[in-house]
Amino acid sequence: MKYLRQILLLACIITALAVAAEQPDPVISSIRDAYQKAKESMKKNKGMGNEMVTTLNYTVRGQGKSNETLHFYYNTVEGTYWLAEGDDRDPHFFYYPLYFVTRTYNIGKKKYYEEFLYDPSSQNLLFALTQDYDENGKRFDRRFYFHDRSIYHVIGPEPTPFMVDNVIYQANELRLAFDWILRNPKE
Repeated sequence: MKYLRQILLLACIITALAVAAEQPDPVISSIRDAYQKAKESMKKNKGMGNEMVTTLNYTVRGQGKSNETLHFYYNTVEGTYWLAEGDDRDPHFFYYPLYFVTRTYNIGKKKYYEEFLYDPSSQNLLFALTQDYDENGKRFDRRFYFHDRSIYHVIGPEPTPFMVDNVIYQANELRLAFDWILRNPKE
C-alpha cells in the first residue's frame, strides 16, 4: 500500500510537469497572435493604400550591386491636436502607426529577408525575423521575440549581443525612416 501511494504521487508529479510543459508561454502567444493579425490585415488591406513600398539600389564595396525593397504596412488613424492659444496648426491630423515591415535585399549573390512587427499603439518592436547564412553557406532563420523593450526569447542559433542590438537598431531606423518619408513626401 505504501508503494502504491508513492507510485501514485510520482505519477501525479510527472503528469503535472507534462501539463506545465505543454502550456504555451503567454508572452510568445500574444506576440504570435499579433503577428497573425498583422498578416491578416496585410492581406485584407492589400491595395487599400495602407502600404508603402520603397526600393533602393546601391553598390556594396567588394560585393557589387545590391537591391533592397522595403514594404511598410501601417494603419490610418484620425486625431486632433490639443491646440494652445495662438497655435496656428490644423486641429485635425492623420497619424500613421506602423505595424509591420518586410525587407528583402541581396549582398553579392546572397539573398536576405527580414520582418519586423511593431505594436501599433506603442510602436515598440514585438518580433523580428532575420535570415542569415552559416559557415557552410546554408541559409537559416532566427526569430527574436521582444517584451518590455528588451529581448525575451530567440528561436534559432544563439545570437551575440551585437546581433540583438543590431536587430533593435535596424527596427528603430526603419520606423524612423517610415515617419520621415511620410512627413517629407516631396523630398
